[in-house]
Amino acid sequence: MIAALAAVNYFLFFQDKGVTAPSLEQRLHDPALPSNGLNPGDMRVITPGASQGVIPRLDEPRRGGDDRIHRDDFGDPATRKIAGKLKRGQTVIKALQDQGIDNRTAMPLIRAMSSVYDFRQARVGNSFNASVDDEGQVTRFEYHSSALDVYQVELMRDGAYVASRMPVKTRIERAAIGCAIKSSLYKSVRRCGERVGLAGIFIDLFAWDVDFFQDPRKGDELRVIVEKVHVAGKFLKYGRVLGAEYRGKFGTHQLLQYTDPDGNRGYFTPEGRAARKDFLKSPLKYTMVSAGVQSNVRGNLHKAGPVIYTAKQGTPVWAVAAGRVAFAGKAKSLGLTVTIRHEDGVTSTYGHLKTLGPGVRVGATVSQKTVIGEVGRTGSARQSQLMFSLRRNGALLNPLRMTTHEAAPVPAKHKRHFTNEVKKLLDKLEATPIIGINERS
Repeated sequence: MIAALAAVNYFLFFQDKGVTAPSLEQRLHDPALPSNGLNPGDMRVITPGASQGVIPRLDEPRRGGDDRIHRDDFGDPATRKIAGKLKRGQTVIKALQDQGIDNRTAMPLIRAMSSVYDFRQARVGNSFNASVDDEGQVTRFEYHSSALDVYQVELMRDGAYVASRMPVKTRIERAAIGCAIKSSLYKSVRRCGERVGLAGIFIDLFAWDVDFFQDPRKGDELRVIVEKVHVAGKFLKYGRVLGAEYRGKFGTHQLLQYTDPDGNRGYFTPEGRAARKDFLKSPLKYTMVSAGVQSNVRGNLHKAGPVIYTAKQGTPVWAVAAGRVAFAGKAKSLGLTVTIRHEDGVTSTYGHLKTLGPGVRVGATVSQKTVIGEVGRTGSARQSQLMFSLRRNGALLNPLRMTTHEAAPVPAKHKRHFTNEVKKLLDKLEATPIIGINERS
């Protein structure tokens, strides 16, 4: 009995490190894998003797006509309250033990909840609270894996535990933000009163058009219309970007989100051209780690050959296009290197890497923007840098002059609808005031 209980505890409630939850892609291909993808209000009940259903109460069930246990005048169980957060190396069971809940009491409610929440996704900082009656029985258990992911297990009058995902009320508002670049994009966004996460979203959106290691200059301007998600009156995160603009020395770029009458959604220029292209503008993913570092590669604009990007060690390197890994390992002068084979006989090579990304090995398929490694100082490199090159059928190309194909534009049959829809966003972008470089320190 003790051995069986230990086995269940091990598989359901892993330690904080060492176990990886299945990805969304894995769960889509294998429905048998546990999933956390329930909609708010989904409910699971476990029946005796089955893997899902009601866990019978270990003592006599309460009497009464209502399905739920007795509550006080305020709607709460007449019980004591406990609360806590997961600490490093702590399981859910151990966290409940620390609150005075023994295994015999905790296991039934945890088994019930495992049908709506995959405990392998539990992380340090996840919070929980519970109500315990005067007999030591847990009458209600609530688990927060994030502000939007809240689960509960409730003891019913028939002695069954019923688990469900709780709906969380959110408020979404649109915000129009304008900011002048003073130093790095991240610091500028923060100076203008926004979270640095907005900079990351903005960079990802314009990754096909702007090299944020090369192009931005002091005085450049960005504008963005974005949704802000609030929970319980507090800002939680940024939602959809509805429109964005980058206006700088090397050109003006505008992207607008558009959903056609058929339900297809994407980002397009004001003329209806797709934002997505075959190749990214840069092999370096601009992050806070690398903010402010100038790669200084514009001297290579007019010649074919490898390009050397100077960047801090640890700067993420991502695949400029989808393809299959043809080489991943140490090369004589390039040190740790990755070569990816793309369509139309094109290959991209990334040298002097510090580390390789997860799953990056010969034969692996990578999508565009997959992080394949980090900038390092290997091989013949005298400083931390990335050596990047493109070839077509073996002949070197100029990465800075690479002509790329765009994704499909707005269909002709929807062009009038598109023009009418995005006009309002364009007008809103144009009317968004800019916080100047001298307005805030």
